[in-house]
Amino acid sequence: MKARAPITGARLLAGEVAKELGVGVQTLHFYEQQQLIPRPPRSESGYRLYPLEIIGRLRFIRKAQALGFSLDEIKEILGLVKQGTSPCGAVQKAMTQKLEEVDRRLEKLRGFRSELASLVAQAATLSVQKADARVCSIVEEAPPLADSSVTRPRLSRKNKPRGN
Repeated sequence: MKARAPITGARLLAGEVAKELGVGVQTLHFYEQQQLIPRPPRSESGYRLYPLEIIGRLRFIRKAQALGFSLDEIKEILGLVKQGTSPCGAVQKAMTQKLEEVDRRLEKLRGFRSELASLVAQAATLSVQKADARVCSIVEEAPPLADSSVTRPRLSRKNKPRGN
Protein backbone atom coordinates (compact mmCIF):
# COMPACT_ATOMS: atom_id res chain seq x y z
CA MET A 1 0.00 0.00 0.00
CA LYS A 2 1.33 3.44 -0.93
CA ALA A 3 1.96 5.84 1.91
CA ARG A 4 -0.32 8.84 1.83
CA ALA A 5 1.34 12.24 1.91
CA PRO A 6 0.06 14.71 4.46
CA ILE A 7 -2.29 17.15 2.80
CA THR A 8 -1.52 20.82 3.42
CA GLY A 9 -2.83 23.89 1.66
CA ALA A 10 -5.53 24.03 -0.96
CA ARG A 11 -5.68 21.01 -3.27
CA LEU A 12 -7.71 20.26 -6.37
CA LEU A 13 -9.07 16.96 -7.59
CA ALA A 14 -8.01 15.79 -11.05
CA GLY A 15 -11.47 16.56 -12.44
CA GLU A 16 -11.30 20.12 -11.15
CA VAL A 17 -7.86 20.68 -12.71
CA ALA A 18 -8.96 19.11 -15.99
CA LYS A 19 -12.09 21.25 -16.13
CA GLU A 20 -10.12 24.43 -15.42
CA LEU A 21 -7.77 23.67 -18.32
CA GLY A 22 -10.30 22.16 -20.70
CA VAL A 23 -8.50 18.82 -20.92
CA GLY A 24 -9.40 15.29 -19.93
CA VAL A 25 -8.33 13.72 -16.67
CA GLN A 26 -6.37 11.17 -18.72
CA THR A 27 -4.25 14.05 -20.06
CA LEU A 28 -3.20 14.85 -16.50
CA HIS A 29 -2.36 11.22 -15.86
CA PHE A 30 -0.37 11.09 -19.11
CA TYR A 31 1.60 14.21 -18.19
CA GLU A 32 2.30 12.61 -14.84
CA GLN A 33 3.50 9.41 -16.56
CA GLN A 34 5.73 11.47 -18.83
CA GLN A 35 7.14 13.27 -15.76
CA LEU A 36 5.99 16.67 -16.98
CA ILE A 37 4.16 17.19 -13.70
CA PRO A 38 5.06 15.68 -10.36
CA ARG A 39 2.98 12.87 -8.90
CA PRO A 40 0.52 14.54 -6.57
CA PRO A 41 -0.19 13.25 -3.10
CA ARG A 42 -3.35 11.22 -2.69
CA SER A 43 -6.24 11.50 -0.32
CA GLU A 44 -7.08 8.75 2.14
CA SER A 45 -9.49 7.37 -0.43
CA GLY A 46 -6.82 7.41 -3.17
CA TYR A 47 -7.81 10.50 -5.16
CA ARG A 48 -5.02 12.61 -6.65
CA LEU A 49 -4.86 15.99 -4.94
CA TYR A 50 -3.07 18.58 -7.04
CA PRO A 51 -1.62 21.76 -5.54
CA LEU A 52 -3.04 25.00 -6.94
CA GLU A 53 0.27 25.90 -8.62
CA ILE A 54 -0.08 22.91 -10.96
CA ILE A 55 -2.53 25.01 -12.99
CA GLY A 56 0.26 27.41 -14.02
CA ARG A 57 2.59 24.58 -14.98
CA LEU A 58 -0.11 22.86 -17.01
CA ARG A 59 -0.99 26.11 -18.77
CA PHE A 60 2.70 26.47 -19.66
CA ILE A 61 2.78 22.91 -21.05
CA ARG A 62 -0.36 23.43 -23.13
CA LYS A 63 0.85 26.79 -24.48
CA ALA A 64 4.28 25.36 -25.33
CA GLN A 65 2.56 22.53 -27.22
CA ALA A 66 0.48 25.09 -29.11
CA LEU A 67 3.75 26.80 -30.11
CA GLY A 68 4.98 23.53 -31.60
CA PHE A 69 7.11 22.17 -28.79
CA SER A 70 7.08 18.40 -28.35
CA LEU A 71 6.57 16.91 -24.91
CA ASP A 72 10.26 15.91 -24.86
CA GLU A 73 11.27 19.50 -25.60
CA ILE A 74 8.94 20.76 -22.87
CA LYS A 75 10.45 18.26 -20.46
CA GLU A 76 13.90 19.65 -21.29
CA ILE A 77 12.69 23.22 -20.70
CA LEU A 78 11.18 22.26 -17.35
CA GLY A 79 14.39 20.41 -16.49
CA LEU A 80 16.38 23.61 -17.00
CA VAL A 81 14.05 25.44 -14.64
CA LYS A 82 14.42 22.64 -12.08
CA GLN A 83 18.21 23.08 -12.30
CA GLY A 84 17.79 26.79 -11.62
CA THR A 85 18.67 27.82 -15.18
CA SER A 86 16.57 30.19 -17.25
CA PRO A 87 15.34 28.29 -20.30
CA CYS A 88 14.53 31.39 -22.35
CA GLY A 89 17.71 31.22 -24.46
CA ALA A 90 17.06 27.58 -25.34
CA VAL A 91 13.41 28.36 -26.04
CA GLN A 92 14.34 31.24 -28.36
CA LYS A 93 16.81 29.02 -30.24
CA ALA A 94 14.23 26.23 -30.57
CA MET A 95 11.57 28.67 -31.77
CA THR A 96 13.97 30.02 -34.39
CA GLN A 97 14.59 26.48 -35.61
CA LYS A 98 10.83 25.80 -35.66
CA LEU A 99 10.28 28.95 -37.71
CA GLU A 100 12.93 27.84 -40.21
CA GLU A 101 11.25 24.41 -40.45
CA VAL A 102 7.84 26.05 -41.01
CA ASP A 103 9.37 28.17 -43.80
CA ARG A 104 10.85 25.01 -45.42
CA ARG A 105 7.50 23.23 -45.21
CA LEU A 106 5.66 26.26 -46.60
CA GLU A 107 8.03 26.36 -49.55
CA LYS A 108 7.35 22.68 -50.25
CA LEU A 109 3.62 23.29 -49.92
CA ARG A 110 3.79 26.21 -52.37
CA GLY A 111 5.52 23.97 -54.90
CA PHE A 112 3.01 21.20 -54.32
CA ARG A 113 0.13 23.66 -54.68
CA SER A 114 1.47 24.87 -58.00
CA GLU A 115 1.80 21.32 -59.33
CA LEU A 116 -1.64 20.38 -58.01
CA ALA A 117 -3.20 23.48 -59.61
CA SER A 118 -1.63 22.47 -62.92
CA LEU A 119 -3.04 18.96 -62.54
CA VAL A 120 -6.50 20.34 -61.75
CA ALA A 121 -6.32 22.38 -64.96
CA GLN A 122 -5.45 19.19 -66.89
CA ALA A 123 -8.00 16.97 -65.12
CA ALA A 124 -10.73 17.23 -67.75
CA THR A 125 -8.29 16.25 -70.49
CA LEU A 126 -6.82 13.42 -68.45
CA SER A 127 -10.25 12.03 -67.61
CA VAL A 128 -11.20 11.58 -71.28
CA GLN A 129 -7.78 10.48 -72.52
CA LYS A 130 -8.10 6.99 -71.15
CA ALA A 131 -11.57 5.53 -70.94
CA ASP A 132 -10.17 2.13 -69.95
CA ALA A 133 -8.65 3.35 -66.70
CA ARG A 134 -8.59 0.85 -63.87
CA VAL A 135 -9.88 3.35 -61.30
CA CYS A 136 -9.49 6.98 -62.39
CA SER A 137 -7.40 8.16 -65.32
CA ILE A 138 -6.84 11.55 -63.68
CA VAL A 139 -4.73 9.86 -61.00
CA GLU A 140 -3.33 7.12 -63.24
CA GLU A 141 -2.20 9.51 -66.00
CA ALA A 142 -1.03 12.33 -63.72
CA PRO A 143 2.67 13.09 -64.01
CA PRO A 144 4.67 12.35 -60.85
CA LEU A 145 4.80 15.32 -58.53
CA ALA A 146 8.20 16.67 -57.56
CA ASP A 147 7.66 16.34 -53.83
CA SER A 148 4.65 14.43 -52.64
CA SER A 149 6.10 14.06 -49.14
CA VAL A 150 4.03 17.06 -48.03
CA THR A 151 0.85 15.06 -48.50
CA ARG A 152 2.04 11.49 -47.98
CA PRO A 153 0.59 10.20 -44.71
CA ARG A 154 3.07 8.88 -42.21
CA LEU A 155 2.64 5.25 -41.31
CA SER A 156 2.15 4.50 -37.67
CA ARG A 157 3.94 1.54 -36.12
CA LYS A 158 0.71 -0.42 -36.41
CA ASN A 159 0.50 0.20 -40.16
CA LYS A 160 4.15 -0.24 -41.15
CA PRO A 161 4.70 -3.17 -43.48
CA ARG A 162 6.53 -6.04 -41.89
CA GLY A 163 9.69 -7.36 -43.45
CA ASN A 164 9.39 -10.94 -44.75
